[in-house]
Amino acid sequence: MSGNCFLKQEASSESIANVASFCSDCYETIVVEQVIFYDMQNYCYLCEACQEKLEETLDLNCEPIDENSTSLFN
Repeated sequence: MSGNCFLKQEASSESIANVASFCSDCYETIVVEQVIFYDMQNYCYLCEACQEKLEETLDLNCEPIDENSTSLFN
């Protein structure tokens, strides 16, 4: 599933300087050669731990799963 929702890449000094220097979820600093993920739904970079946590709450179409929902339109 992560192939549909996240773009996996290795952080470079250029990407850190020009795009993101921290995880958009936990705000941990991204370092060179760290594996990071671009969240294609929310347009942001995530560290591996946050990507895994988010991936657990998504269905196959990258939509959030709300287990408490009792209505089709909630």
